[in-house]
Amino acid sequence: MTDLTELYKQLCKRYNIEEQECVQDGLAQGSTLDLSNQTLDIGTCAVLGKIMQISNVINKVSFGDCLLKEDGIKSILLGLCGNTSVKTLSLKGNSIQSSSTHALAKMLRHNNTIIRLSLEWNNLGLCSESFSSFCEALGSNSTLQYLDLRSNQLGIDCGPHLARALARNCSLSSLDVRWNNLGGTGGKALLESLHHNRTLSKIDLVGNGIPNEEISAIEMQLSQNSRSAIMTKEYTSRTGILKQQLEERERYSAQQIEYLERSLAQTDLTLNKTIKESMFQTGKLDEQLRSKSLELEALEAKYELVNSALRLSHERVTSLEAKNNALEEELQKSQEEALLHKKNDKEELEHVRSEHNQEVRLQQKTISHLEAQVGELEFKCNNQKTQIFDLKEAVCSLQSEVKGIRLECDEMMAAEAGKHKESLRNLDQQYNAEIQRLKKEHQLMEDEIREKLSNSETLRNELQSEVVALRLQISTERSSTQAQLQSLKHQLKTEQCTVVRGLEEQLHAMEESRNDGEERLRVQMASNSTLSATNAKLNAQLHALKNDLAELNIKLEGSEAEVKAAEKRVRDEFAAQLIELQQEHEKVTKLNNIIVDLKRTVSELEHQSSEYKREVRLKEDEIQKMREDETRRVGMLHTAFMSYFNTSLGSPINPR
Repeated sequence: MTDLTELYKQLCKRYNIEEQECVQDGLAQGSTLDLSNQTLDIGTCAVLGKIMQISNVINKVSFGDCLLKEDGIKSILLGLCGNTSVKTLSLKGNSIQSSSTHALAKMLRHNNTIIRLSLEWNNLGLCSESFSSFCEALGSNSTLQYLDLRSNQLGIDCGPHLARALARNCSLSSLDVRWNNLGGTGGKALLESLHHNRTLSKIDLVGNGIPNEEISAIEMQLSQNSRSAIMTKEYTSRTGILKQQLEERERYSAQQIEYLERSLAQTDLTLNKTIKESMFQTGKLDEQLRSKSLELEALEAKYELVNSALRLSHERVTSLEAKNNALEEELQKSQEEALLHKKNDKEELEHVRSEHNQEVRLQQKTISHLEAQVGELEFKCNNQKTQIFDLKEAVCSLQSEVKGIRLECDEMMAAEAGKHKESLRNLDQQYNAEIQRLKKEHQLMEDEIREKLSNSETLRNELQSEVVALRLQISTERSSTQAQLQSLKHQLKTEQCTVVRGLEEQLHAMEESRNDGEERLRVQMASNSTLSATNAKLNAQLHALKNDLAELNIKLEGSEAEVKAAEKRVRDEFAAQLIELQQEHEKVTKLNNIIVDLKRTVSELEHQSSEYKREVRLKEDEIQKMREDETRRVGMLHTAFMSYFNTSLGSPINPR
């Protein structure tokens, strides 16, 4: 960037241009390079071409009225081929023609940033071939919007080329072709091209010899293009808004779907967690049941021990009654004590049984609740088992299919192996035959090569002898040429000395003649001053005499002029009335034709507007259908999510 800035500053100093848009670090973004009305040689044009090729900050370039040479124009346009920042280019008054027109066409093919191009006062139309290449490049360009081709000597044969370019171009909106000579055929060609071009909205055609009818038709077509462009802009803006709305709806629906998927994943995680927690709790409850059952077994063992003790006591009492009838009182006392102990034991047993029954009831309630949960889990497990069973059946079927395919593949492999063995045998036979054939050919080739080697040795000996002779000739010729060169150098030096002496003598003679000429000029200037004074006096006298003669002639011709003026007035008035009547008649016929054309165009426009309205209605119906489909889809997703959510959270408990 620093090199570019230094070159730009040097050019500005050389051509006295104000550096309006230079910055310390380099050229500013969007700067202007104006070199109009400057005399630029080929070297500066080459430098400017390099600047155009490297720079990416210059926005406007002007080479107006520079009368650039062809090589300079080519170097500048070659630099603009790779430029990516210049948007407006002015090449006004540079006599562009033939080869420079080809360079301009090449620039239009490769450049994709220039929007405005001014080519006023050039000679593009002198060569039809170069102008046709320019028109082809214009047709393929897709960025140019304004083109100025005023006063370019565009003839009748240039009109069809320009029309073809306009028919192909899809970006140009304004074209200025004033003060050329396209003629009626060029106007017709431009009118036909406008039937294919829908972007061009302005064409200036003054001074081309085109009839007014064709100009009016072209203006009508351009107005239609401008209206259609406005309609297309509105339609594209509406479609863009609708696309944005649809994209927003799709994004919103996608976000809702993602939110639903996330919520479903969270519910699945919570269900898995609850299932794991319930399994853990069931394990704990199983352990508690086992411990309680062990406690119950211990209590039952205690109860059996107490019963066995009671039975032993009864047996002892009966034995004591039978043996010791005398000791009845003691037995009665012992029986009372035993009864008291028995009552106390019974009360303790009843109290223990009531507590045990309460604990058993609580445990039965918890067991029933757990059994209900276990039933639900068993139901889910059964469903999963059925799914697993179905999957196993599918796997078995697939395995059976795979086995069948394997058997088929084994059979195919065996068949292919047999075929391969047969092919190998055939190949071995062919290989042996080829080896024998190649051996024979090799022997023949060896014989031929030996013969060729013998021939080549003889040729080599002959060539060596010829080379020796040629070397001797070359050495002799080299010595002779060196002598000739030395003689020529000596002659050239002598001739240069004589030429320099002659030029010095001519310069001396020129200086002497210049001094003589200056003295003669001084003498002539003095004589001219005296003669000019005498001429001024004589001119004044002649002017006075001419004034007198003019007054006399005016007085003499006054009467004749009055008579002739009266006759001319009458004749002119009559002729003017006739011309006005004829013009009015022609205007009436033209107006009738224009009215017919306008009616036709109005009908066509009404038809086009009806078609556009129909297309807009169809698009609105499609958009409405898309909106209804989106709402229906969102409703279906909402109902599906709500049904899944209700079935997953609010499903009834499976009874035991």
